[in-house]
Amino acid sequence: MKSVHPVVSFWFFLGFSISILFTKTYYGCCVYFLLLLVIAFFNFTISISILKKLKPFIYYFPIVLCIYIFFSIFLTTNSLVIIMNEALLGFIKLILMLTGMMYFFEIKPSKDLVIILRSIWVRFDLPWKWVENFFLFLSLTLRFYPTFQSNWNSVRNYHRTLGLESNFSNFKKLKNIAKEMPALLIYQLRQADDISTAMNLRGYGKNFPRGVTNPILFNFYHLIIILCITIFYYVFHHYVSL
Repeated sequence: MKSVHPVVSFWFFLGFSISILFTKTYYGCCVYFLLLLVIAFFNFTISISILKKLKPFIYYFPIVLCIYIFFSIFLTTNSLVIIMNEALLGFIKLILMLTGMMYFFEIKPSKDLVIILRSIWVRFDLPWKWVENFFLFLSLTLRFYPTFQSNWNSVRNYHRTLGLESNFSNFKKLKNIAKEMPALLIYQLRQADDISTAMNLRGYGKNFPRGVTNPILFNFYHLIIILCITIFYYVFHHYVSL
């Protein structure tokens, strides 16, 4: 699915998640699970990494379940069986939705979606500065978050390699993290400030809308595919709800 247009791919997986959200039965979840298996079959190479990312959600489910049951017993009049059923159904739907969107973000980088949205916006030829600022905000966010994550992982790996925290308790490690986090955040903010200065020196803000480097074209053919996907999910959800 890597050759599929980014917007078409996004619409497909978004429709998948929304359809699951409105599913109210285990039968419906099973049908969507089969559809997810088809997606996994055509994207087998990234399925292992998807499963690894899902492990934390499955690991912490018992804790969340206990908290949900505790508050539901005191705040609602439902029986324990109904509470357990709602919690389990909600968890299955959440896992299916997360898995579907994880496949999308593995198949299509987030930056491609920003580029296609900007490519469509430029065709309207509207000089709305706040829209350009919003696209810039998305681009910088998608750029700096992975950088911050990489820097953070590097710092933690250095500590583990040098054995600096081998004898520390969990509370001591937490205190060290609290001391290191502000420095990394300040470093990222300074980088953002440098980029802001460079953009102002290059004339950002003097002409709207701006052009797009290597724009991703969106035409009537892609719109027809999106319409077909919408009809497919409407019919599919109607069948599942029977």
